[in-house]
Parts: sequence; structure tokens; C-alpha cells
Amino acid sequence: MPDTSETQRLIPKLSISLNKFVLLICLLVIIYFGYERYEQHKIEQAEASAFIINPKVNDIYFLDMRLIKDKLERKNKYKLAKVVRVSDDNVAIVYGSFFYQWQYAAVNSIQYGELSNSDYFTLIPDYISFSKIKEMKSNGAIYLVKRPLQNKIYGNFVSPE
Repeated sequence: MPDTSETQRLIPKLSISLNKFVLLICLLVIIYFGYERYEQHKIEQAEASAFIINPKVNDIYFLDMRLIKDKLERKNKYKLAKVVRVSDDNVAIVYGSFFYQWQYAAVNSIQYGELSNSDYFTLIPDYISFSKIKEMKSNGAIYLVKRPLQNKIYGNFVSPE
């Protein structure tokens, strides 16, 4: 019959190895989800580059306005823009009415259906050449481009139609 002091010494050794095992599993799960997010980001950037080369009406550009305009308030960082016309040498875009402090706030505004409001975008388009659009993408001023599928992005409509 084992002594009670021997069983008490075995339990802490077992729990320490169990703790290491649980910690290892948690670390592997974190690495897995980090890798998945990284792969998703790479796919989004590849799609954005393809959408920049071949723009279509209703494409949504996510803009970092700090890289476009010099004098902005600290909280006015991000804005949405929508392609309204594509010609042979330029793209006509209209800007959203609101600035966002964080990138995820711009995504949230789409998820809450703000783009489907008829007065969300300005009425006067800004004509930008293809070379300028590519330059804006390369310097990070356009950090993401989404193309609607069946007039929807993030589960909500892009146009008020």
C-alpha cells in the first residue's frame, strides 16, 4: 500500500505536466487562428489589387484620408468611397459623408446599412485617373477594396435601390 506522502508528490508532478499540455494546446490554437487571419488578409489584399486594376461600378474603396489630405483632425482618419462611373482613362468616385476613427467602424457602418441611405454619398463625383488610383493603393491611401455580390457587402445593400 503506497504511502500518502508518495501520492501527494505524484499529483503535483502530474498537474504541472497537464498545465504545460494545456498551455501548449492554447498556444497552438492561437497560432492557428493568427495564421488563418493572416491568410485571409493576404487574400483580401490580392482581391483589392485585382479590383483596382479592373474597377467596376459600385466597388467600395476604403480610404485612409491621412495619406490623401494633409490637414485632418486626429479622429478623422478613414472614409468610404464608391465607384459610380468607369471610363477609358479615369474612375469617377463619390465619397461617403462620414469620417471614421477606426477601420472597423467603416466596416460596421456597412453592416448597419448606412450605404443604402440615399444621402450617404456626396452628389458630385471626383474623377481620378487609373494611374492615381494604383498609386493610392500602393501607398496605402486605399487600404481595402470590396466588390458587392448581388448588390451586398457584409450582408447589407450598397445602393439604395
